[in-house]
Amino acid sequence: MSQSAESFYDDMASSYHLIFDDWDKAIERQRAVLAPLMCPSGVPGTILDCACGIGTQALALARAGYDVEGTDISKTEVERAAREAALRNLDVKFRVDDMRLLATCKAQDYGTVVAFDNAIPHLDSDEEVTKALAAMLRSLRPRGKLFVSLRDYDALLTQRPIMLPPSLFMDNGLRRIVHQVWDWQDARRYTVHLYITRQTKSLDWQSTHFVGRYRAITPGEVATLAAVVGFSDVQILPSTVTGYYQPIVTAVAP
Repeated sequence: MSQSAESFYDDMASSYHLIFDDWDKAIERQRAVLAPLMCPSGVPGTILDCACGIGTQALALARAGYDVEGTDISKTEVERAAREAALRNLDVKFRVDDMRLLATCKAQDYGTVVAFDNAIPHLDSDEEVTKALAAMLRSLRPRGKLFVSLRDYDALLTQRPIMLPPSLFMDNGLRRIVHQVWDWQDARRYTVHLYITRQTKSLDWQSTHFVGRYRAITPGEVATLAAVVGFSDVQILPSTVTGYYQPIVTAVAP
């Protein structure tokens, strides 16, 4: 994961919740969708959210009653996630770590490892993705389960969009517009310009701009690399099956 990814999320930490219509409602929606997916592994133990950001999934799973730890490369987002957990009286331990290393995580200590919200495509090569998946495998107990969500890049690599449709939200009667512009650098890599534009009480507009870099990798390619590092029972669950907004790659530690 490049320094730019760390900077991207450090910069976004105070604004990240604004990409959702209502972040608290989004946490609750994710709890309803993700909590049932965690059950089939049958392996007890803590859930490790190794790309926790400001805590969207970690807080959702803690609210569902799971023992959860969260790690992220962004110190600023980890600090905010800890504050958000405290505000909600949720006992979640957050700390800084790199998903390619998981150096703060004990081997074979977790029943489940999750990396949601398109975190894997911040890694700049198949080698980096393989390294991250190997670290996740090393952290799982035998028969523990992995869950990775990412964009449906099978379609996006064909379409190569230069902009995603804007979303319009309302905050106490004031409008908020969120949109992305994509600059493709090569066949795989693209730079995302994320804009959050808010109407003020004086009916002026204020816009913030964040820049992140991604390397498109398909769910099928992630599944193949998961098998290469030693996972078994690798599957790709489409949104139509899970109700989650991205495809989810699942796999089981031997």
